[in-house]
This record gives sequence, C-alpha cells and structure tokens, in this order.
Amino acid sequence: MDAFEYNSLDKLGKNKSGIIQADTEKHVRQLLRDQNLIPISIEKVDGNIASDSGDSEKKHKTKLRSGELPIMIRQLSTLLKAGLPLDEALTTITEQSDHKNSKKILITLKSKLMEGQTLAYAMGLFPKAFDELITTSVEAGEQSGNLDEVLLRLAEYLEQREDMSKQSWMALLYPVLLIVTSIAVVSGLMVYIVPKVIQVFENNKAELPLITRALVSLSDWVRHYGLAMFVVILVAIVLFILALQNQDFKFKWHKFLLKMPILGGFIRIAQSARFTRTLGILTKSTVPIVQALSLSSKVIKNLAIKQSVEKTATQVREGSSLSQSLKTNGYFPPMTIRLINSGEQSGILSEMLERAADTQERDVNHKLTSIVSILQPVAILIVGMMILLIVLAMLLPIFQMNTIVN
Repeated sequence: MDAFEYNSLDKLGKNKSGIIQADTEKHVRQLLRDQNLIPISIEKVDGNIASDSGDSEKKHKTKLRSGELPIMIRQLSTLLKAGLPLDEALTTITEQSDHKNSKKILITLKSKLMEGQTLAYAMGLFPKAFDELITTSVEAGEQSGNLDEVLLRLAEYLEQREDMSKQSWMALLYPVLLIVTSIAVVSGLMVYIVPKVIQVFENNKAELPLITRALVSLSDWVRHYGLAMFVVILVAIVLFILALQNQDFKFKWHKFLLKMPILGGFIRIAQSARFTRTLGILTKSTVPIVQALSLSSKVIKNLAIKQSVEKTATQVREGSSLSQSLKTNGYFPPMTIRLINSGEQSGILSEMLERAADTQERDVNHKLTSIVSILQPVAILIVGMMILLIVLAMLLPIFQMNTIVN
C-alpha cells in the first residue's frame, strides 16, 4: 500500500487534511467518502525529496516536532517487547499519531520495510528526524537481534537529554527575565521619569546633591546616546554570531570558554556526560569502538573537546587504550578516566561508561542548581540597589528643601 496526502471538506465545510494509506487514488477517494469527507486534492507521497547527495535514494527533509522523537522511539520499543512485528508496530504508532510530518515519516518507514529494507536504512532517509546516533544504534540492534533493547536505551537517553535541556532553560529563565525587565524599567525611569522630576528642582534653583547630579548626568547620557549604544550592542552581537560561522574563530572562542573559572568546568563536565552516555549506548549496541568514538564526537558542541575526541579515535585505532588517550587529551574528569580504565580491564566498558555518565549528569545538575541559586539573589540584589539609588536621588533634594523651609 502507498501513502497519499489529501485535502478534503467535512459536512460543515471545514478543511481537513492528512495522510492515508491506500492502494490507489480511487481507493483513497472511497476511504474519504466512507468518513463523510469530500476529496479536494489527493497526492501520492513521494520519497524523492530534496537530495543532499548523489545517493541512489534521495533524502527527505521532513522533521519531527520537538520532543516527539523520544516518545516515538519508546512506543516502538514497547510494542516490539510486546511481541508485535516491526511493520505492525509502525502501523500502530501511525494510527495514533496526529501530526502530518510524523505520519509521513512512519508510513515511509513501513513502506521501505515492506520493500525489504532495514529500519536503519529507512531512518537514514530522514537525516533531519533521525541522526547518525539513532541510525547506527538501530542498525547494530537489528544485526544483533535485540532491537527492542537498543530502542529502549535510546529512548531513555533522548528523554534524559531533553529533560536536562528543559531544566537548564527553566532554571535560567527567572534570572534572565528579572535582569531584562529591570534593565527595561530602569531605562524607562532614566529617560522619562527622572528628567521631569529633576526639572522641578532646577526650576526652584535648588542645589542638587551629588548623587542626584550624577543621576541627572546619567539620564542625559541615556537619552542622548542610549539608542545609539543599543544599536552598537546589537551590531556587535550580530557580528559575533557571524564570526562564529568561521571555524577557526569558533574553535578559539570555545577554547577560551573552557579556560573561564566556573563556566569552563561546567562545560567540560556537561560535554563529557553527553560523550560518555552516547559512547555507552553505542558500545552496548555492539558498535565497534572506533566507529562509536567517531559518532560520539558528533554530539559534542565544544570544538576543542570535539577535536580531542577525534584525536582519541585516531589513537585508539592505532592501538592505544581509550582511558589513556582521553587522559592525554586532558579534557575529561579523572573519575571518568578511572571508570573507563576499570571497564577496559574488566571487560564491562559499556556499563562503566553509563556509570560515568550518571555521575557526571548528577554533577551537572548540582552545579547548575548551585549557579542558579547564586545568580537569583545576586540579580535581585543588583536590581534592588539600582532602584534604591534612583529613589535616594529623587528624595534627597526633597529633604533638603524641607530643611530649608523649616
């Protein structure tokens, strides 16, 4: 059966579109009429979309929604564990999916399976939806006959990675909103409120205190040059983002970040956790160590650490041990090195990699919590001091005028 994309009208005249499986276009029309839908347009889903290379089969650019991949992988693992054949599992997930892109991907995966292709091959046709970590792990699972276990580990990893990303953003959301809001409020006070209040004192020819004169000077500067400064900062940010497109500059910037006192250590542990978790999944899925190292380096965002892992893969290929190579490159925590060394000697490398990843992820969460717990009161204190200075600058001239009158 082929997949067809349709547009139709229901009884109320509302447009309804989706993807449906059928033998022919005529069959699609009949299925739609059975659902009390009036077909408007029907188009067969074509797999040959937007080639990225000269491969025999072209690649899709279809993407999954954010957070949908871990759910799909876990559902597939659960259904396979329940004893369903792979094609029936894909059909079940397709039936309960409510998103056009998801249906399109799942139907294509099933059609490729029916043609005799592997699931890993079919997933490889959707590089925007399934990265190399997933396709390689699935291929290893299919070859070893434990695809359900591999998919379960992938689902757990993807869920954990998404949870860590959400926790990081949620933890930083409050301090960032507080700082941005305070800057906006203080800027509004300096531009609109302070000049009008100060004008009253100047009209009465009152001698202003030092703090008030300083505030007046700052207010004048913000009114005259604030917009220009904002434009300069915006241009600088845009230029910096463009400069990061250059790999040499990006490498130097990433290396500089690693040398920063608190941030550098946090980046090292976070990137090391991603690397060891990915390597653990791949080695447990019986992927060869050199290929696993090459794939694991792709999940690392920091170019300096990524380069060191690529060197590690070369050294391991030449016969060096993994733990010694990582220790020589110098970006991974000593405990991680010791756990990997123990795993190599005892023959349980994948278990030790997962244990190292667990330890580092807990460390990342602890450090993130500590940074946020410090950042929040510091941000509140800074905002409070700024407001206090503005209030004092406004009140001191009033106190002076009351003293003169008395």
